[in-house]
Amino acid sequence: MNNFQLLTEQIMNIISKLLVYILLSMIVLVILTIFLRYFFSIGSISIQELIMYFHASIFMLGISYTYKENSHVKIDIFYNKLSEKNKTILSLIGVILLIIPFAIFIIFISFDMVSSSWSIFEGSSEAGGLDLVFILKSLIPLSGFLILLQALSELFKNLQILKNEY
Repeated sequence: MNNFQLLTEQIMNIISKLLVYILLSMIVLVILTIFLRYFFSIGSISIQELIMYFHASIFMLGISYTYKENSHVKIDIFYNKLSEKNKTILSLIGVILLIIPFAIFIIFISFDMVSSSWSIFEGSSEAGGLDLVFILKSLIPLSGFLILLQALSELFKNLQILKNEY
């Protein structure tokens, strides 16, 4: 494992720990919201938006971690029948032709939207909502960047596997 792969591994481990805390916080907030609403008739737009922000964060940050753990959706019916060498080659093709271009596209396509959002410090359209939409939108290019990091790490790993076979 090279230094880049080790750094990527550390980043993904930090993200996985962060995701656990976000998920637990989201669960507590959902329970609190239900409790306050049905027992005390108290509602809070900001808490509901925070739950939505946590939910979005789990998905956007979880994509790269899921890819690292090899838990993403793939066509296992065909993949499992391949030899290890062919699996590695197929993974390389997928990384080069699909994942890296997709990650770069996500970063590129979201840049103007996020820049605009930050320039006005975009907030919630709801009265009493959170004024943090600009931070939420920042998760889009961050997610693309993390996917790109993990894809490059996988690329190096698969190249090393092929190199060691020959």
